[in-house]
Amino acid sequence: MQMLRWRIRLFGWEALWGLMALGTGALTLLGPDPRILGGVLLALLLFIGIFWVPEAGLGLALIAGPFAPLENEIARPPLNSAQVFLGLALLAWTWRGLARRDLRVPSWGWGWAYGLYLGYILLSLLWAASWEEGLPEWIKWVQIGLVVILVRTAQPPVQRGLLGAALLSGALQAGVGLWQAVLRGTGPEHFRLPGLPFYRAYGTFQQPNPFAGMMGLIAPVALGLGWSLWRDPEMQRWRWARPVGLGALGVGILSLLGLLASWSRGAWLGAGMAGLVLLLMLPARARHGLAVGSLLVLLSALAWTAGMIPTPIQARLAGALEEIRVIDVRGVEVNEANFAVIERLAHWQAAVEMFRAHPWLGVGFGNYAAAYPAYALIRWPNPLGHAHNIYLNVAAETGLIGLALYLLLWAAIGARTWAAWRGNVGWRRGLAAGLMAAWAHLHIHQIFDNLYVANLPLLLALYGAWAEILISEGKPGKRG
Repeated sequence: MQMLRWRIRLFGWEALWGLMALGTGALTLLGPDPRILGGVLLALLLFIGIFWVPEAGLGLALIAGPFAPLENEIARPPLNSAQVFLGLALLAWTWRGLARRDLRVPSWGWGWAYGLYLGYILLSLLWAASWEEGLPEWIKWVQIGLVVILVRTAQPPVQRGLLGAALLSGALQAGVGLWQAVLRGTGPEHFRLPGLPFYRAYGTFQQPNPFAGMMGLIAPVALGLGWSLWRDPEMQRWRWARPVGLGALGVGILSLLGLLASWSRGAWLGAGMAGLVLLLMLPARARHGLAVGSLLVLLSALAWTAGMIPTPIQARLAGALEEIRVIDVRGVEVNEANFAVIERLAHWQAAVEMFRAHPWLGVGFGNYAAAYPAYALIRWPNPLGHAHNIYLNVAAETGLIGLALYLLLWAAIGARTWAAWRGNVGWRRGLAAGLMAAWAHLHIHQIFDNLYVANLPLLLALYGAWAEILISEGKPGKRG
């Protein structure tokens, strides 16, 4: 076995040197074009870096993930760059494990619920109309488990680096979104805000809602981590604690501004719930957070009734509250003002009809769009990919069984995050509070949308892995 181990290592180095020689030959053949030379050289350096530190590929995937819609619009590659980086990371991780004879797959606290849901949605493809539609969606959920394994087996500095890569990605997207909405002040005409000189921010997602979803997932984690790093007395012995804390707070504030500029009603409601969770969980004593949260809710209600909230924002929120219902929209007159609301309700209605026709098993995972023509309303023939409500979508595709397993999975993740919060103090407790607030945003926002798009499941997997890391790092004395 020792000889095999050394042979694997030797072959790895031979492969690396061979790749470098191949790259040199390619550069010679391709000629002096600096763009080609630079691209090949960059690809070689990235490959070598991922080969050396496999988790670096995951970090690059987290940063590149939101660029997938833009890549698809420009070139329609078979795999977007985030998927390539993730694939290289998994290959390099496997190779490193073989070389070290340590190819272990760790268990995690919510893994049992994840396994149940993953197995059931795969089984549901047996009765799906199109397994070609369902299989790519199933692979997204497989990637969640693979990312958890990568993060859980990494060393603590690398784990923290991956969290930093996620926050960096959020800051980058927020900056692009604010530039689109405010500084550049241009965009697709249907993104123009009525009566305002601004456009909806959408980052590289090409749509405001998934962009807002990412902002809502990044902001509470960044704020929880930044606030607790700034205040954690034990961390003050580390001279970079306050600068890193300020940086995280800056990412959180930037993400909130991006979320506001997205003009996404679902994201605003999700952010409100996430803010309440943070207020309850960040203070050392829960009653202090409860008092502050209750006061803010009261002041917000008074401001709403007194008309102190800007009219465009109040009208936007009122429209969101009107959507939280499933009605028969076949006889509703559609106009420019209510088009978006009626379109979403029409897709909710189609999902309800799918569920009524297949209450236990659904139409098959990932098959909402494939089954949609049989349930579509006459004026709404385009399925839009999903039902714009994750709970109706899951019920339509996987029936009561699948919906129960989906809710069980998120209950298990929430319970583990709660345990991480209870078992820690200091920055770890603040990070756990941010994770719980991110889950709150996700579940509220997904009443109006589906956020399992544009590689956002990679970010969710990272957060789920960090809940497990915090539990493992917490001690009976609630170490900071």
